[in-house]
Amino acid sequence: MANLVHEVYRPFAAGFRPTALTWSGEAVRACASSWLMAHREDELVGVVHQTPDPAGHTLDALAVSAPWRRRGIGTQLVAAVEDRALALGRRRMVIALRDSLGANIEFFTSLGYRPTQPFPPAHHLYVKEIGARE
Repeated sequence: MANLVHEVYRPFAAGFRPTALTWSGEAVRACASSWLMAHREDELVGVVHQTPDPAGHTLDALAVSAPWRRRGIGTQLVAAVEDRALALGRRRMVIALRDSLGANIEFFTSLGYRPTQPFPPAHHLYVKEIGARE
């Protein structure tokens, strides 16, 4: 999993140090149950890290292998995280998005995430209310 995350985030390292690059193989193994994976045949094609948080259920380090992008895998992974959050009784999703990464912002806003507040340095928190309110 860490290899895929590094493959996806390494190109951004020229402009800034993505926090996703701090995920080592050892760190991923230590919290393997908080990662969701997408496979096609026998190939790992996407991953996302997710965890409950007092501010809402958070997700980060969404990574889809380049040959598999724009095929709905990222959308499926986010939906799986939202399903897990709902199963835990969470109704709010949270992600920190870097202000300079327009494609990431466009992707998450297309899924219903909305900016709420600055998250220094150079990020904003995006949230989405999920599930039916009773």
